[in-house]
Amino acid sequence: MSNKPTAKAIAKLNASTLFPEIRKELVANPSMFAIHGFFIFNITKKGVPMTEWYLLLQGFDMAPILSQKRPEIPKVKRDEQPVPVAILQIEDSDLLNFMSGGLTGPRGIVSGKIKIAGAIELAEQLEEVFRKAKGPEKTLAYLDAKRLKSEKARARL
Repeated sequence: MSNKPTAKAIAKLNASTLFPEIRKELVANPSMFAIHGFFIFNITKKGVPMTEWYLLLQGFDMAPILSQKRPEIPKVKRDEQPVPVAILQIEDSDLLNFMSGGLTGPRGIVSGKIKIAGAIELAEQLEEVFRKAKGPEKTLAYLDAKRLKSEKARARL
């Protein structure tokens, strides 16, 4: 028996709904993000690794990439700095709280809800990225839709 999560289990994750919504905003407004960096999100559920999402921000020069497929990082020229990489591990439920603004980065790190490896200074800019990409608004809309679906299901009982 495989320990790999099923496609159905991954589809039920908050991350599977929220990241595509954030991607829409990133694609619609690429000039908002002057940051150069590569984020790897390890999403867990009850401590079990479920999926990974990748966010590559390339400043004003190129459109941001947010996907479950690892993008190719541009080659660095001789006189350039390499693209900084931040790896974040977060529970799916905490991701929801983080994107909505209810969990700040520093509080998440101190509490152990967000674990970071790599370029910590890059990771510190993530809240700003989510805020500019309307993360809190999109997360609250997602929660409202989820609540309505739950109420409709209860009403049918």
